Amino acid sequence: MRRRIQNLRHRLTTFLRHVPWRFAFTGFLSALLLVLSFPPWSVWWLGFVGMIPFLLGLVYARSWREVAWMGAVHSVFFIVLGFNFVAFVAVEFGGLPWIVGLLILLAYSTFGEIQFLAFALLAYGLLQAAAKLRRPLARAAFTFVVLPLVYIGVDFLYPKIFPNTLGHVLYNWLPVAQAIEYVGLHGLTLPLVIVNLAGASLIVRYARIKPRHDALAGPVASVVALAVVAVALAAVDSWGRGRMAELTALEKTWTRKLKVSVIQGNIGDVDKLASESGYEPAVKKVLDAYRDASLDSISHFHPDLVVWPETSYPFLYTHLTDAAANNSGAARDAWMKEFVAETRTPIFFGAYSSVGKRDYNTAFLLKPPFELAGSYRKSILLAFGEYVPLGPLSPLITSIVPVIADFGRGPGPITLEVKGVKLGPQICYEGIFPEHSRGAVAQGADALLNITNDSWFGRTGEPWLHLLLTVPRSIELRRPMIRSTNTGVSTIVDITGEMRYSTRLFETASIDTTLSFPGAGQKPIETFYSRHGDVFAQACSAFALLAAFFVFGPPLLGHARKRLRRR
Repeated sequence: MRRRIQNLRHRLTTFLRHVPWRFAFTGFLSALLLVLSFPPWSVWWLGFVGMIPFLLGLVYARSWREVAWMGAVHSVFFIVLGFNFVAFVAVEFGGLPWIVGLLILLAYSTFGEIQFLAFALLAYGLLQAAAKLRRPLARAAFTFVVLPLVYIGVDFLYPKIFPNTLGHVLYNWLPVAQAIEYVGLHGLTLPLVIVNLAGASLIVRYARIKPRHDALAGPVASVVALAVVAVALAAVDSWGRGRMAELTALEKTWTRKLKVSVIQGNIGDVDKLASESGYEPAVKKVLDAYRDASLDSISHFHPDLVVWPETSYPFLYTHLTDAAANNSGAARDAWMKEFVAETRTPIFFGAYSSVGKRDYNTAFLLKPPFELAGSYRKSILLAFGEYVPLGPLSPLITSIVPVIADFGRGPGPITLEVKGVKLGPQICYEGIFPEHSRGAVAQGADALLNITNDSWFGRTGEPWLHLLLTVPRSIELRRPMIRSTNTGVSTIVDITGEMRYSTRLFETASIDTTLSFPGAGQKPIETFYSRHGDVFAQACSAFALLAAFFVFGPPLLGHARKRLRRR
């Protein structure tokens, strides 16, 4: 036993001795700075400098091993620091011990944001090839064109559970963010990467240590690049302010109106778990909370639509059509019938539905007196929350962690109509995927209707991060967004991307507002993004793939030829 411990200690010591700690630290430092630029901290200007330690590590690295370590540490700590709510949910919602929650977070960190590692390896290969460049213009083009486009391409190509890009932080600079309707969020990543590269280039030029692969632009080109980005951002800011004023004035001329009441019931996760288990006091608390808040808005505002959040009706909803429904289920459906008949107001709410043997996360639209005007089944499911993407291992995982649901997938985007206004419903996680919202707008959606439940995440930074990843849809597509959440943040986002009304976390609240839409003879806005999507990011992806073939293709082909000759 003692010998085994000694062997283990020796292996650990040897491993730690071979870790390139300086490069691991640069990866950690960049991850920390970039995480701080995102919510809940939102020190967004750090996006202009956060990559500099990472880029310096690339230039000064002496081996692929050092680069791999730096990229891996960056990828891991971007998750550990920025997505630590994963551990919180595993413990608080999953009922797992803290050590298991931390292990789950670490496991997620090994694949969640690996684009940093992929870019580090690809960029290092490109730096080796570009070290032969001698002309200043060629070096400038490599630094400020090739590397930024490759970064955006790799960032876009890697599939993430929570899709994000560095350009999200510029949503805090709302006039500049108006450019999203043309270039998407990945287009906003471009100036941030260029500024980081210029900063790294200037540090390299004035540092006493000569870089291993000297391929970055010179000081003059770096200063010029900074000046060009500054002028471009100033120009976009000026244009964006004009665009926002133009859209605000246009919206005032629209003749179709829809009065909406958004209800935030502030039902925490413990209450919801109890209600889903059938505890009648908890059931009464849930339904009464939404009923009371809704009646208050209805009495003084008289809305055309009341919106409740995801699973605000935390049961299977059958619309009194399931003959096999138990007495309590039938009583709850009857309660909804009485509520709609009493208020004479359409209501959109989240619940569960069942088709065959599959359950679905579903939203329903009820109209008085008790008409089921439509329903929408969630089609983009959260991995490891609503399904397990591990094929044959899925049943094993769900048996170990039974709180992981196994929902079916809905058919995709649809529209539901209220008072002549077409609404594009989306449930929670779907709002962070632009293609889902584009699909609804392609079907004629006048507004995006997002219902969410972030109560499981408590007072972590997730609700704020989730909000930032969702609201850009209103700029991309120039459609207002109605967002109702269980415990916050509920909001109304106008077509300029401004959040006109927002609630705080963990408060019972409602938002009463009137939305305007193009009427007869008034043409709906159609953006470049709504027609073409992330065409800029797709072009960058193609460029990144070509760069990858340039770097790794010849060695791989050479290795393949050698193996064939041996045969």
